[in-house]
Amino acid sequence: MSLTDTLSPELVEGIIQQHEEPAWLASERRAAWRTFEALPWPTNRDEAWRYTQLERFSLAGLELVTAPRDRAVSERITMRITDSDAEGALVYKGGEAIYRDSKLKEAGVIFTDLRTALKEHEALVRAHLYSVVNATQSKYAALSAALWQNGTFLFVPKNTEVKLPLGAFHTADAGGLTAPRTLIVLEPNAHATFIDEYTSDEFGERLFASGSVEIILQDGAKLRYVSLQNWSRTVAHVSRIRAHLERNSRLESLTVSLGADAARAEVECVMAGPGSESEMLGLYFADKGQHFNQYTLQHHAADHAHSDLLFKGALRDASTAVYSGLIQVDEGAQKTDAYQTNRNLLLDAASEAVSIPQLEIGANDVRCSHGSTVSPVPEDQRFYLMSRGLRPEVAEHVLVTGFLHEVTSRVTLPKVAEYVERVVQAKLGVPGVDEKL
Repeated sequence: MSLTDTLSPELVEGIIQQHEEPAWLASERRAAWRTFEALPWPTNRDEAWRYTQLERFSLAGLELVTAPRDRAVSERITMRITDSDAEGALVYKGGEAIYRDSKLKEAGVIFTDLRTALKEHEALVRAHLYSVVNATQSKYAALSAALWQNGTFLFVPKNTEVKLPLGAFHTADAGGLTAPRTLIVLEPNAHATFIDEYTSDEFGERLFASGSVEIILQDGAKLRYVSLQNWSRTVAHVSRIRAHLERNSRLESLTVSLGADAARAEVECVMAGPGSESEMLGLYFADKGQHFNQYTLQHHAADHAHSDLLFKGALRDASTAVYSGLIQVDEGAQKTDAYQTNRNLLLDAASEAVSIPQLEIGANDVRCSHGSTVSPVPEDQRFYLMSRGLRPEVAEHVLVTGFLHEVTSRVTLPKVAEYVERVVQAKLGVPGVDEKL
């Protein structure tokens, strides 16, 4: 992969001028572009990318998407907003916010697009933007830092609870490069639920989506965060989700990969404060040659912190999946309690999964464990179900649903769990389930 004439520093200057951005942000963008140019493209010699099919994440020939072809909100998105029971919703297409709705009643809560936040709450945005995900972390993170055009800003003040979910829905109607961004800040003892969803109808052109999500949880804050990726099949998706947890804060995250041609989810959580907790759930189901890549980091930087990770995936139709995860325990992070599990179910002999769980422990009073499995469907189980009168496709649906239930049963948002199960059913060809979910 190489830089092409379609991406240049002039794009950065164009964004700065178009939106009349403040000097500090312009400086950050220019620095990010310089970092992007300086960093090498990842190769299969890099441990974090060893088994990734890098050719499927190429930017060759893609131009930056600067506007949607139209500002219509598709029926697909409208249905998802309704089904999610969101208290507030934002819809993005082609780098623009095309729909807003908010029923928020809690005083001091800010839920808006980043462009509006920069105008109305610049000091807050400046204090936190790029503090958790920045250009120095990877080639794609640098690209996102330099070229993002819009995104979501959620700020919840101390001792405030937003009871119903808030949602951002990212969609597309044209090919090119887009870089959505999310910034979530919860002050001490604040509570919220946020859903980032990526979905689109088929539009027949290649799209590369390079997203970044920054989460800051201050002392005692609690967040439920969902990243749900169900792009159409001409999309390549890279998302970097990184959270910073302070004392006694808690993050419950769910990362779902169902759509796109190829998708890489980088999910990182830094337990920076004593007593912080992170539950990291992941679910993926690949078919028709899809390639899903997951990289996770549980970084224990403080003592008495807890993290529990469970990622499960099913594959069929010559699809591939890669999971690489690291539990990193710093020298002073005593009394760490950390778990990491990845399990893969292969529905045919042509599909392949690679799982690489890892530990890096610098403290001597910890409890850490990790494990992974890759296995085909047990034929005795398939035979048993079919001997009871189930057709082969129904038997497979029962097996996959049961396998993934360990994840969906821990999702505390019933509407999200129901939607994921419907998409899985559609991919399995269950009669009566809409394939366009």
